[in-house]
Amino acid sequence: MAEVTTTAPERASVSDKKSAHNAVVASEPSEAEFHVGVRDESIRAHFRFLWVTVLVGCALLEYGFDQGIIGSFQAMVGFLKVFGYPDSRLPSGWNIAAGPQQIISSFMLLGTFISCFCTGPLGSYIGRRWCILIGVGLLIISITVMVVTTSLGVLYFSRLLMGFGNGLIMAFTMVYISEMAPAKLRGLSYGFMTTWITLGTSVGLLITNATANIDSKLCYQIPLYVLYAMPVASIASIPFMPESPRWLLLRGKDDEALKSLTWIRNGAYDRLALQAEFEEMRLNALHDIENQSSWLVLDLFRGTNLRRTLLCIGVGLINPGIGAMFVIAFGTYFFVVVGVVDPFKWIVLSQWLGVVGLFSAYYALGKWGRRTLLLIGTTMCGLSMLFLGIIESIPSIHGTNAVSVGVIFLFSWFHFWFNFGLAPTTYLVAGELPAQNLRAYTAGLSSGAGFVFAWLTTFTAPYFINPAELNWGGKYGFVWFGTTCIVVAFVWFMVPEVQGRSLEEIEEMFDQRLPAKDFPSYVSHNAEVALHEAEKDLYGAEKAGVAHIDRV
Repeated sequence: MAEVTTTAPERASVSDKKSAHNAVVASEPSEAEFHVGVRDESIRAHFRFLWVTVLVGCALLEYGFDQGIIGSFQAMVGFLKVFGYPDSRLPSGWNIAAGPQQIISSFMLLGTFISCFCTGPLGSYIGRRWCILIGVGLLIISITVMVVTTSLGVLYFSRLLMGFGNGLIMAFTMVYISEMAPAKLRGLSYGFMTTWITLGTSVGLLITNATANIDSKLCYQIPLYVLYAMPVASIASIPFMPESPRWLLLRGKDDEALKSLTWIRNGAYDRLALQAEFEEMRLNALHDIENQSSWLVLDLFRGTNLRRTLLCIGVGLINPGIGAMFVIAFGTYFFVVVGVVDPFKWIVLSQWLGVVGLFSAYYALGKWGRRTLLLIGTTMCGLSMLFLGIIESIPSIHGTNAVSVGVIFLFSWFHFWFNFGLAPTTYLVAGELPAQNLRAYTAGLSSGAGFVFAWLTTFTAPYFINPAELNWGGKYGFVWFGTTCIVVAFVWFMVPEVQGRSLEEIEEMFDQRLPAKDFPSYVSHNAEVALHEAEKDLYGAEKAGVAHIDRV
C-alpha cells in the first residue's frame, strides 16, 4: 500500500486537518500514490495579502477625497470669490456659472476616460505597480497646480490631469488586487479597497466642513494640501511589493511569477496547493497567449471575449446609471439649493452613514453572491431617487422644513445602500470577468464607459438643479429612477454569479459558453489538470497519482 505523501504544514490547524484525512486514506488500500494539498483560506492565514491590499488601496483615497471636496468647493464663499460671481438668489450670496461648474466637475472624469485608452498598452508592458505609480506622480502635479492657480483655464487643465492620474490608479489598483487575491477573499479585498474611496469622500467632507467658513482661498487650499499625504504613502510602499504573478506569466517570467505567488500566499498554502494554483495560472496564460491575435484590442470583440466585454461595460455603467455621481458630486450644492440649513454638516452625516453601509458589506461580500448585492443596492438606490422626485412634486410642502428633512433622509439612504451593495461589488465583478490577457484592456474600457456617463451627469446636472437654469430640484430624481429600472433588469438577466471562483475557472466557464444561470453549478476541469501538473512538478511523473486539495 502506498504511503500518503504530504509536505510539512505551517499551522497546527492545517496539521490536524491533514492527519484526519491521512487516517481515512490509510484505511483504504490503493495502488496509486495519493497526495494531499492544503489551502488555509482564513483571514489570518492571508494577513500579508490583506495588508498589501490596504497599502495599495490607499492610492484610491484621493479619488474619493476629490469627490467629496470638489462639490463642497462650489458651495464655499472663498472659492466662489475666485471662480464665481455674486448672486442674491442664494443664501450664501455667491454662485458659480453653470459652464465652469460643469467643466470643474466633468474634466476630472474626462481625464479619467482618456486614461482608459492607455491602460491596455501600459499594463501589457510595464506592469501593474508602475502604472499605479505613474498615476500617483500625475496627482502630485495636478494638486500643486490647483493650489496655486486663480485662472479657470489652468484649473480646468489641472482637473483633466488629475482625472488622467486617477484613471490609471483606479484601473490598475483593481486589476492588481484581483490578480493577487485568493478566490475566497477577493470580495473582501475589494471591500477594503473601496473603503479607501468612501473614507476619502467622508474625510474630505469633514475637512471642507471645517474650512467652509474661511473667507479666503485657504478654504479650499487646506483640503488640497491634505491630498499630498496619499501620494507619499503610495510612493513609500508600492515599489517594494511584488508584481502580479499572472502578469509575469503573460510576459514569460515563470520563475518570477512563482516567487511572487509564494511571497503573497506566505505559507497559507502548502507546496502542492501552491504549485497547483500556479499551474492553473500558467496553463491559462498559455491558453490566452496561443489564442490571442497581434491586435489585443480587437480580441475584446471576438468570440467569447465579446460577451465578457459587453458585461464589463454594463457593470461599469451601473454606478452612473443609478445617479451616483449626482448624489456624490453635487450633494452639498443640491442641499444649498433646496434650502437645507447647515448643508455641510448634513452631507457629512449622510456620507458617514455610507461608511457604515460599506463596513456592513464586509460580511455580505464573503457570504452572499455578487448578483444579490447588486440587486439590493440598485433597488434601494432607485427607490431613494423615486421618493426624491415625489416629495418635490407635492406643492403643499414646498419651502417647508419637511422637504429638507426628506432630502437629508433620502441622500443618507442612498449613501448607505450604494456603499453596501454597489461600491465594492461593481468594481469586483468588472475585474473578475475579463480574460487574463485582456484584463487591463477590459478594465480600462469598463471604467471608461462608466466615466463617460458619469461625465454626462456632471455636465448636465447643473442645468437641471441650478436655480439659474431649469431649476427642477428633486424632480431630477425621476430621471434616475427610470435609468435604475434598466440597470436592475440588466443585473437580473445578464450578470452571472462567480463568487468563490478563481479567475481561471471564470475564464473556463465563459469559454464553455455557459448561460448565466449555470455558472454556480459548474465543475472546473482545468483545475484538475493543473493539480495533476503540480503533482508531476513536485513528485515526478512516475509518482503522480490521485491528488486532492483540502480547504480549511
